[in-house]
Amino acid sequence: MTLKTLISQYMSLLPTKYWKILAPLGVLLLTHRINQRLSRRALNNATPAKFDWEEEIILVTGGAGGIGAATVKKLAERGTTVAVLDILPLTYEAPKNVHYYKCDLTNREGLATVAETLTREVGTPTCVVVSAGICRGKTILDASQRDIEVTFGVNNLGLIWTIQTFLPAMVTKNHGHILIIASQAAYLSTAGIVDYAATKAATLAIYEGIQTELRHNYKAPAVRLSCISPSAVQTNMFRGIKVPSFLPALTPGDIASVIAEIIWSGRAQNRMIPPSAGLSQPARVVPEWMRVALQDYAKDAMSSLSPHQPMQ
Repeated sequence: MTLKTLISQYMSLLPTKYWKILAPLGVLLLTHRINQRLSRRALNNATPAKFDWEEEIILVTGGAGGIGAATVKKLAERGTTVAVLDILPLTYEAPKNVHYYKCDLTNREGLATVAETLTREVGTPTCVVVSAGICRGKTILDASQRDIEVTFGVNNLGLIWTIQTFLPAMVTKNHGHILIIASQAAYLSTAGIVDYAATKAATLAIYEGIQTELRHNYKAPAVRLSCISPSAVQTNMFRGIKVPSFLPALTPGDIASVIAEIIWSGRAQNRMIPPSAGLSQPARVVPEWMRVALQDYAKDAMSSLSPHQPMQ
């Protein structure tokens, strides 16, 4: 029996009006599947990669608390060696396979020194989760020079220094995975966190730029580079945030589970969390009145924000 005959038989079982609905849906589904496959192939350079979690060493920046801490504990469940870099002390009892190093990621020379110690005592990281981030929660006119410098220092310079420190070893071996945490705010800036949103927009640019440099400049197609952009997460950094009713209240554990899934998959991915956060992405291309309307809707989201201040 030919495929054409089989399709004709099935079509005869349903009234024509149903096929008028199902046919377009089928085309959309097929288009979605093709798009997913092409994106997966592009992000992974059509190059396979294998990871041995008994041998890999995973580094998590900002792993003392919040999303970073939840990520460390999740990744450590498999017995994989995990290293933590953070300026703050751990807020949990670390298992034996977790190693903590105090480090200010905005200090490039200090980071290099800590990296040398880490490599000597634990080994060279083959996977890096860049979780360190900060939000002062102030309007531009209320933010001090220190507030702005710290926000850009941790969220952007700290990210770049981390990549410059640990990516070369991955490039040399054509093996490794770096996962960067951006934010839904990268696509749509909200009143009260303009500086933070700006750093996350820059984070996306860094992610996209490094991805193409790995492919074309460093000739390391098997090195994975991933990015996640969560919406509001219940952490001390966003204490007091007013979350829209249609968005689920995310916990650090929710984000950690996604991070672990991506790292363990061995595939580069770029994901919005939850998927409904992807509604912010078209804000970059819709007419200005639509973008302004979206910002008006979220105008009070950060009005009661009172984040912790880990770096005074």
